[in-house]
Amino acid sequence: MAYHQPVLKREVVKFLLDGDRRLFIDCTLGAGGHTEALLEAADRPVKILGIDKDPDALVLARKRLSGLPGVIIEQGDYAALDETAAKAGINEVDGILADLGQSSDQLRDPARGFSHRLDGPLDMRYDPQTGHGAADIINSCSQDELAEIFHHYGQERAARRIASAVVRSRPVSSTGQLASIIRKAVPGAYIEKTLSRIFMALRIVVNNELEAIERLLPIAHQLLSPGGRMVFISYDSNQDRLVKDFFRLKSARCTCPPEIPVCVCNAKPELRVLTPHVVKPARDEIQSNPRSRSARLRAAEKLKIYHEETI
Repeated sequence: MAYHQPVLKREVVKFLLDGDRRLFIDCTLGAGGHTEALLEAADRPVKILGIDKDPDALVLARKRLSGLPGVIIEQGDYAALDETAAKAGINEVDGILADLGQSSDQLRDPARGFSHRLDGPLDMRYDPQTGHGAADIINSCSQDELAEIFHHYGQERAARRIASAVVRSRPVSSTGQLASIIRKAVPGAYIEKTLSRIFMALRIVVNNELEAIERLLPIAHQLLSPGGRMVFISYDSNQDRLVKDFFRLKSARCTCPPEIPVCVCNAKPELRVLTPHVVKPARDEIQSNPRSRSARLRAAEKLKIYHEETI
């Protein structure tokens, strides 16, 4: 069976397995590619808690990882990572990975409604048992609300024109129907990119992805042991900005407003950023896995905070 290829696998292994790290959480287990890579590359026994919202992904992960020791698999939302970790008896870990993209397995299944290339129900939920699908958003939001979704989350210039065409065509129930509406609204050479941006925007909103990342970052930081590392892989500027800003805040030596000429906050950095520049896939990886092209990796290490009374 051909499994989903994990993105930036070599880089993930390098950052997380460097040093004597033994306990990890893969917040976005998917089909288990990154977890498998970590287990195979480790030169000592390691333990990995893998979680994912998608029940179909967990079926694939259990098949892929069967027989490999040290894996605990749980269904869960990384926005509530602390609860899932506590359920597994874990309160501190050496490394945390979050791959914030969607898998090719999800895109290949028309019943999931993620792809504009395959006709199926307009759903896009990672967990089909919770929340509302993309059809609910498309058919219930006002034209202005849809335009804001397409512009803010998809960075689509023709957001208003597309939103107007969608509202005129409602109700919309399938991915094929929505793709056809978009093609007619903004025909041209770049229609594939437009379709990808609109579908991405809907997926982000359906799954509350940015809000989930905002909740995940401080939880991941809290769960890390001193010297522990977190690795985040993003696929659009909104995701990457949240990670970059959090790393910058936690690694800052001063958090005073810029108008204050002398530092009075006495802040101590809590993270050491390991990626001064974002890490992108190498040319050979992009050639073998074109979907990796937009991936951006950032990594940081938790520092030990020394208080004056303990020195």
